[in-house]
Amino acid sequence: MNRAAALGLTATLGLTLLHGTHASAQPADEVDVPVVLDEEPPAASPPVTPAPAGASRPVSTRALGAPAKVTDLGRRTPAVPSHHAEEPYPRSRFSFGSYGRVVVASDGRGGEGRSADVVAFGSRMDEGTYAELELRRDDEWTREIESRVVTTLALGGPVFHYDGRFDARVAIRNLYVEERGIGDKGLSVWAGSRMYRGDDIYLLDFWPLDNLNTIGGGARFDLPETKTFVAFHVGLNRAADPFQYQRVERVPPQNQPGVTGVDLLNRPRVVSSLKLQHIQPLGEAGGIKGVLYGEVHRLPSGEREQAPGQIEDVPGDSGALFGAQMGLFTGKRDTFVNLFFRHARGLAAYGELATPEGTSPERTVEGATETRIGLSANFEQEWFAVVAGGYFRSFREPTPEPFRFGNLDEGIFVLRPQLFLGEHAGLAVEGSYQAQQRKILDVATNEPLHAKLWRFGVMPYLSPAGRGVFRRPQLRLIWAVTQRNDHARSLYPLDDPFARRKTEQFFGIGAEWWFNSTSYGG
Repeated sequence: MNRAAALGLTATLGLTLLHGTHASAQPADEVDVPVVLDEEPPAASPPVTPAPAGASRPVSTRALGAPAKVTDLGRRTPAVPSHHAEEPYPRSRFSFGSYGRVVVASDGRGGEGRSADVVAFGSRMDEGTYAELELRRDDEWTREIESRVVTTLALGGPVFHYDGRFDARVAIRNLYVEERGIGDKGLSVWAGSRMYRGDDIYLLDFWPLDNLNTIGGGARFDLPETKTFVAFHVGLNRAADPFQYQRVERVPPQNQPGVTGVDLLNRPRVVSSLKLQHIQPLGEAGGIKGVLYGEVHRLPSGEREQAPGQIEDVPGDSGALFGAQMGLFTGKRDTFVNLFFRHARGLAAYGELATPEGTSPERTVEGATETRIGLSANFEQEWFAVVAGGYFRSFREPTPEPFRFGNLDEGIFVLRPQLFLGEHAGLAVEGSYQAQQRKILDVATNEPLHAKLWRFGVMPYLSPAGRGVFRRPQLRLIWAVTQRNDHARSLYPLDDPFARRKTEQFFGIGAEWWFNSTSYGG
C-alpha cells in the first residue's frame, strides 16, 4: 500500500469513528436543522379535536430554503469526503439520524405532570416523550443519477419505567425509495410510506399547511437556474375505525367448522396533493418564500353491518383544500417569519387520519369546513432571541344542527424570549394564551362554552452545540403554571383532577435533540 492510499484509509477510518458514517462527515455547521416532527397528542389532554399522530421538529431559515442548506435528495450540500472525489461510480454512503425528546415531570402535588392544553395544538412547554430513529442509504450511480433509501421508526411513551412492561409503542413513519436524475437532472420520484410535510410552527408542534402520512408515491421537478419547484403526490391511508374498516365473522366456505374473518368494509382514503414553491433571493443569504398548495381526498362506497343480518350501504365521500404560505428569511442566525392560510371542505376538513362523527342528511361529510390561519417567527441577535407562534382554527360539521360539540373556534398565541448566557447556556421565558369556543350551550349561562387559559413558563437550559434557538441537543429544567377558567375545566370527565383544579403546575427535566433527520417531502 503506497503512502497516499494509507493516508486515505486513515482519514476514512478516522471520519467513520468520529461521525459514525461517511454521510455525517461534513462539518457540523453544514448539518441541517430539522423541520420539526409531528408529535403524539398528550395522553391526558381533554376531549378536544385530536391532533394528528406523529412527531415534530423546528424550522429555521434552512427549512425556508436558504442556499446550500436543504437536505432533499439531490438538493443537499455534498456529504462525500474530498478523498472520494476520484472514486469511480457507483458511490455509496450510510447515515443515521434522529429526532427525540425525553421528559419527566411532576405536578407539584405528588402526581405526574401532564399537558393542560385545551386547543388541538398546544404549547410544547409541557409535551411528553417521543423519539424517531432514521437510517438512510445514499447511492450515486452516475454523475447525474442517485437514489436514497429511508427507514424511520418512531418510539412513543410511556417508557418502560412508567408501566413496567417490557414492550414499546413503535410506528413506521418513513419507508421509501427516492431517485433523482433519470430523464432530467431536475426530476426526482419516490415510492413508499412517507411523512410528507413542509414548514411548521415549532412552538406548537404543528404543521398548519401540509402534513400528510400516506403510502404512495410522488414526483418533484426543480426548474433549472431557479429556486422553484412543483411537487405532486398520491397515496392512501386507512384508520382502523368502522367509518373505513369493519371485519366480521362468517362461516368458512364449504361448511367447514369454526368461523373466519371477512373484511366487509375496507375503504382506504386516497389523498393527492400538489405544491408549487418559489424563493426569491434577497441579498446574500435572505429571501422571500411563496407556496401554493392543494389536496383532494376521496373515499369509495362500501357496505357495513349494523346488526347480524342487517347490511347497510355506505356512500362514498370526498373533499378538497387549498392553502398558501408567505415567508421571509434573512439568512442570519435563523431569523424568519412565516404566514399560513388554509381552507378545507368535505372530507379534507377532518384531516387525513381523523374519523368524521357528524354527517349530513345524505350521510356524507360534504358540508364540513375548516379554516386555519397560522404564524411562525424567530428573531435572533447576538445574545437575545424571540420565538413566536400561533394559529386560529374554525371547524363546522356538515349536520344542519347549529349547536353541536364538534363545531368550534379555537386559537393560541405563544411568545418565548430567550437570553443566551455565554456560548453553552440560556434562559427561555414563555407566555401563552389559548381559547376554545364550542358551539354548545352552558347550562348555567345559556351561552356557548368558552374555555380559555393562560400559561407562564421558565426554562433554563444547556446547549453543548452552542448559541442559538435551534441548536441541539439541549438539556432543560422546566417550570410552567397554567390558570384555567370554569369552562376549560368542564372539558374533563367527572373525577378527573383537572375538572376540579383551576391552577396546574409542571416541574420537569427534559432533553431534546435532532441531527441528520430531515427526510421530509413537499
